[in-house]
Amino acid sequence: MKKIIGGSIIIIAIIAVLLIIPKNNKRVDINSTTSINDRYNTQEYYGYLKIPSIDLDLGFYNYNHPLNDVAYNIELIEIPVADSYLIAAHSGVGQIAYFNELHNVSVGDDIYLSIADSTMHYRVSNIYRTIKDGDIAISNKSGMIYLTTCDQIIDGYQLVIEGMLVY
Repeated sequence: MKKIIGGSIIIIAIIAVLLIIPKNNKRVDINSTTSINDRYNTQEYYGYLKIPSIDLDLGFYNYNHPLNDVAYNIELIEIPVADSYLIAAHSGVGQIAYFNELHNVSVGDDIYLSIADSTMHYRVSNIYRTIKDGDIAISNKSGMIYLTTCDQIIDGYQLVIEGMLVY
């Protein structure tokens, strides 16, 4: 019994220490331009990705911004098709797993992409899995959005969500 109590106290102490240690060294003051989930000032964001069906609302950086990288955030990837966008993010575990719920998106769901003063409305038209090899087939059709992440169901694959511009 004493071993169980002693072990429990040690586990509680470790958890308490982990909760006290800051997750990163950058301090963020919460104000009108910062949300609770943001680690960076939202004034730096180039745009926002919103998917109401999974309650996703994330800011992203411009193509050449150092934080426009899946290692830190969702990543806007430049593609050679006018008025089309490719966005990638991690899923799984950890603080940078921003696309954890992407597997819950369905054909017909709405996606909103806001850049500057413009908001584009897309409707999910296709969902598929492809081998995770760093390549995704992109249509040469303009007015498309592609979202991709590691597939949480089939190891070695990635999930791709395609949306077509509604207006």
